[in-house]
Amino acid sequence: MRTLYTGATVFDGTGTPPEPADVVVEGDRIVEVGPGLDGDVRVDLAGTVLLPGFIDCHVHVTVDGVDVLKRLEAPYSLRYYRTARNLGDLLDAGLTTVRDAGGADLGTKVAVDTGVVRG
Repeated sequence: MRTLYTGATVFDGTGTPPEPADVVVEGDRIVEVGPGLDGDVRVDLAGTVLLPGFIDCHVHVTVDGVDVLKRLEAPYSLRYYRTARNLGDLLDAGLTTVRDAGGADLGTKVAVDTGVVRG
């Protein structure tokens, strides 16, 4: 299914000024950006600015706050539930790609890739 986001001013990160354009998402991928596109489902974003595909190259998805003592006192498994929440929060904030800078192991990536958690 192709979802068409239309009516927004699009900032594409290429260095060109933001301008009105459509964005088409198929599954979990942005497949087209430009004027006059079509899709199966239309989402009107008139009056908004769309910034598709934010990338953060330095995150710590397993960390929840800076209180080290609080982290040490918490049950170890709670870390995984907080990680799942953190991944969903990043996605909801518009980030489509992140690089964990320490803390997450391969299981985090596999959990996202296999749909066990949103991310």
